[in-house]
Amino acid sequence: MPNANLSQLVARSTAALLLLLAAAEIGRRAADLPSLPALVDLQFDLTPRSQSYKVFDNSPIARSSHPRPLPTALQPLDISVPWKDGSSLPVIDFLKTTSAHAFLVVQDGRVVYERYIDGYDANSRFTSFSVAKSFVSALTGVALAQGRIKSLQEPIGNYLKSDEINPAYANITIGELLDMRSGIDVDEDYEGSLTSPVVRMFVSTDLHAFVAGRHGLRFEPGSRYEYRSVDTLVLSRVLARATGMHLATYAQAQLWEPLGMEQDASWSVDSQKHGVEKAFCCINTTARDFARLGLLYLNEGRIGERQIVSTAWAAEPRLPVNNGTVLDYRDGWWIPPGNAADRDFSAVGVFGQYIYVNPATRTVIVKLSDYGVEQDEVLTMLAMRRISHYVAGKG
Repeated sequence: MPNANLSQLVARSTAALLLLLAAAEIGRRAADLPSLPALVDLQFDLTPRSQSYKVFDNSPIARSSHPRPLPTALQPLDISVPWKDGSSLPVIDFLKTTSAHAFLVVQDGRVVYERYIDGYDANSRFTSFSVAKSFVSALTGVALAQGRIKSLQEPIGNYLKSDEINPAYANITIGELLDMRSGIDVDEDYEGSLTSPVVRMFVSTDLHAFVAGRHGLRFEPGSRYEYRSVDTLVLSRVLARATGMHLATYAQAQLWEPLGMEQDASWSVDSQKHGVEKAFCCINTTARDFARLGLLYLNEGRIGERQIVSTAWAAEPRLPVNNGTVLDYRDGWWIPPGNAADRDFSAVGVFGQYIYVNPATRTVIVKLSDYGVEQDEVLTMLAMRRISHYVAGKG
């Protein structure tokens, strides 16, 4: 179909040209947009979404000076997992169907299954997307344990100045940010254009200015839950002020070093000039090192003899019982339906990024993908629950 291919090429080229012209005009009026090549790359997925850290500036996070290699005892996964309309899929078909690039299963502290697809390997770095929110939650727990934050009931106005946040937000508490109950008005429309606030936040080269420019409330703070990435961004600014460190620096000292991360990582930032981490989306590391956050929570907040977050903090995500059919949310983690027996929970990132934790089976599963926007998340977690039971010998 050469003519059809030519038509598609012309259409894409025309759209790209229009985007360039529009971006040039917008850029003339706004100083917080990335370069035109970066905008075009992001618009047309020229770089795979799971590799989008290559498009942004990044703050480095050094590997641990005392890495803790995960012991390995590989075994086959000769099972099928539940899927759509009562069907089931062999594990490899499940991975291919959901466009997985990396899939890692750690049971009782040992890697029991590890697979990489499409040319990726154990050293490949992937963008976390909203899995980063679970890391920010962990860092909040660290700051609380260290006394850098006194209470989750503290208003954020205790940390952020009046020129950093709108006065209407000053009495929002740290806990309300953590649980996505702030009401800050930044719409969560991932597929929108640059007029979508969350898209603008994602590409902004000046996140200080972005936060300072927000105004208005969608609802009274604390009155209800509504998932909003801006809450994690504002929470990260509170952490930076409370600790006196950039978020990446604090993460390196309090997570990467004691958890024994094996590979250098990074956290994407708005720009080299401002260096504000995209806390709501963009930690970039390997599957094995992502797994270590799950292991921290599985092991009640401890690494060896060191307590990184309190036992109570690590237990929070496993406390809710979800008897519904959709995901619940707590403290930066998602709670799958039917979790009463397993008390399992997961970090979830758009396009198919997961750190799934199952306390009942002592299992952590990492899945890193280039799948659709918020696609088949419940089914994916139920599939991982099935896998965790299998590797733990629970059927």
